[in-house]
Amino acid sequence: MSDNHTVEKYIESYPMLQYINDNHGQYKHAREAGYKDPNDLFMIGESGGFLLDIRKGDKFVNTNLLTEMASLYHINGEKYTLYKEDSIPHRQLRKREEYRRKHGFDAPCFMRNGEVRNLHISGDMYNYLNYTIIEQLDEKTIIHTDRGSVAKKKQDFPKFIDAQFWTFATIEFCELNGFHLLIDKTRRGGFSYIMASHSANKINLQPNKVCIHVAADSKYLTKRGGLTDFTIRNLYFYENKTFFKRGILSRAAENFTLGFKLPNGDISPNSWNSALFSASANNNPDCAIGKDAVSVKTEEVSTMENFDEYMNVTEPAMRTGSYVTGNLFAWGTATSGNMQTFERNFYNPSAFHFIAFENVWDKDSRNEVCGYFKPYCWGLQGQIGDRYAMDADGNSDIEMGLRIAYKERTDKKVHSKTFSDYINYLGQYANMPSESFSSTSENLFSSEALMNWEEVLKNDPAYTNISDDGMFFEDADGKVIFKTNARIKAEGGKFNKDFFDWIQGVPRKQHEHPHGCVRKWFEPIRVNHVNENGKYEVGIPKGQYSISYDPVGVNKETSGITNKHSHNSIKVWENPTQYNGFKGKVVCAYYGRPEKLEEADRICYFMAVYYNCIGTTGVEVNRGETVSNFTKWKALKYLMKDPVELWDSSIKAKVTASYGVNMGGGSGQGTTKVLEGLRLLKEMLYSEVGKKLDGTPLYFFQTIYDYQTILELLKWNDKGNFDRVSEMLIHALQWKLDDVEAAKELAHRKKATIENYNDNIWERPWYVS
Repeated sequence: MSDNHTVEKYIESYPMLQYINDNHGQYKHAREAGYKDPNDLFMIGESGGFLLDIRKGDKFVNTNLLTEMASLYHINGEKYTLYKEDSIPHRQLRKREEYRRKHGFDAPCFMRNGEVRNLHISGDMYNYLNYTIIEQLDEKTIIHTDRGSVAKKKQDFPKFIDAQFWTFATIEFCELNGFHLLIDKTRRGGFSYIMASHSANKINLQPNKVCIHVAADSKYLTKRGGLTDFTIRNLYFYENKTFFKRGILSRAAENFTLGFKLPNGDISPNSWNSALFSASANNNPDCAIGKDAVSVKTEEVSTMENFDEYMNVTEPAMRTGSYVTGNLFAWGTATSGNMQTFERNFYNPSAFHFIAFENVWDKDSRNEVCGYFKPYCWGLQGQIGDRYAMDADGNSDIEMGLRIAYKERTDKKVHSKTFSDYINYLGQYANMPSESFSSTSENLFSSEALMNWEEVLKNDPAYTNISDDGMFFEDADGKVIFKTNARIKAEGGKFNKDFFDWIQGVPRKQHEHPHGCVRKWFEPIRVNHVNENGKYEVGIPKGQYSISYDPVGVNKETSGITNKHSHNSIKVWENPTQYNGFKGKVVCAYYGRPEKLEEADRICYFMAVYYNCIGTTGVEVNRGETVSNFTKWKALKYLMKDPVELWDSSIKAKVTASYGVNMGGGSGQGTTKVLEGLRLLKEMLYSEVGKKLDGTPLYFFQTIYDYQTILELLKWNDKGNFDRVSEMLIHALQWKLDDVEAAKELAHRKKATIENYNDNIWERPWYVS
């Protein structure tokens, strides 16, 4: 496929662009549903999540009208006004500007359907554009060639950018309606400047108020370029360059306070007394409570492993009774750490009262909700040839942004020193939340080939449409049968009671029922073979299929199961034998969590019967009740025994092993077993099992057709909860055990010699009557 064709396909399938092109204002508007939205900027999608009312052809115009005071500052020689201080015109201007910083500003700067109309920007955005100095692109220094672009930066006021307008509009909507805001952002989006300006505006405008900044480590806030550092610089700018002087009572970065003291050293009763606190949440999740803050900002959620504990105590502190009295803003970017906590909250925003948006950013996710996402391609400054990704009024050309992003990715892939550098780049400059959460860092299993296989499984109809979802049952004759969800529904079954959808989320999304269903790719093969008794029969050969099963440990009611909890994972593997040309693959899987352990065990049992997995059903037995349930069902013959010879090389003879596989847990041997299992799993996944039509290697992982499993491999780290990976450790042991048994068989094979070669087979005992 040519590179041009690939980028065109990428643009055509980009979800946010599809939403903008299809949006004609046909959705219910937020204010019609009772929300306070005076500027009619938000709608509600069919998912129940909010939508930004961005339509094809919308355009911001005359945006210089929004930055009048910033322009005057330059015209007047770094002064906002030449009026004499405290004169009537000076006081009037100060009051006007305070009003605009608090309530916002309107100007004829928006065009829809060819008609120019008034645009409202929030007070915080007005303050950002006119009273905040940032490091930004000096457009006069741009040098662009076909080989690249260079420019310098300068200290100046921000320019108006459409993506930032929508960020400020969302902040204002949250403040008007009592929501908190969780943002998955990309690098270079200006979020630190935006949030620092927001804090400075609140502290300088309102006396006796508190803003709190929180991070995993407070040094990330107070160091140069950190959120608190930017905020303090902004507060100094008010004191030195504007008519909003409040005085500085404390200059400590962790407790910066506005106000002044009397000559006797006492704090003046007229002191402003608004403060900015900066705190570390590391080992201190309650660091932001007890200060009655109007705003709490949490930076780099992706590095806060105790974010849930932090939110459990902080979110209630933002309320007085049933009234929301402060807003919490949290954001993060893809990192090399454990992103599971951030991801769970992003795709389940309502759990902590974060505003929920319809997911117009991920592919095929319009029925889901998520937090707020700022893609790299939106609000991107850059160009290819003479075409720019942003015009002079701050309008983004998202299509051009995607082209630039695609070109940068291609270049990064070629020039990255390591694969880890490349995938970390993808996460930090993501165009979809799913990219942000799945492309964070290199792990034990990741590779370019695995990422490519994930893309194939996600997008190629040759793989997306080859399975059936349903469940196994036992019929009136005691025969195990598979029924599709469509058949169960046709027979009168009720959705989310008698049949369930396949769980798509990794981790499971808020709206997905935890029970889950079975996904079947292939029926078991039935061939004429020699059975254990030496007779020919048509059926499923013993050993043709095996199962790996990682069960959960306790019963739990559906209402109490969250996406933090473990889920059962079961796979049926077709093993390479003479009956399939020695080509194995995944043929069936289950992922979910019924309320009772016995129900999950029964699904595994039915799978074992259906695929004739006698002695090859590997189940982790350091939790759950699988062995006792199989004993009750008189089905122990299906269970695999613990391959103790894999753990102890000193064992030479057969030993009596218990049913199931004990991977252990915690410290000691359990940890050693898990580490060995991970090593074996990596070895198995990257084993070459054949050749493709083009002659390139076919790896074991390319016989796994379960998209969620491949995605989980890409997301895996040693701290998160990855049930599918844990389950596959069992199959890695089975795979290794097959190698061990094959080696033993080969070692005992009779060596061919001239004597036995001349042996007349017709004189062997079984041919002599």
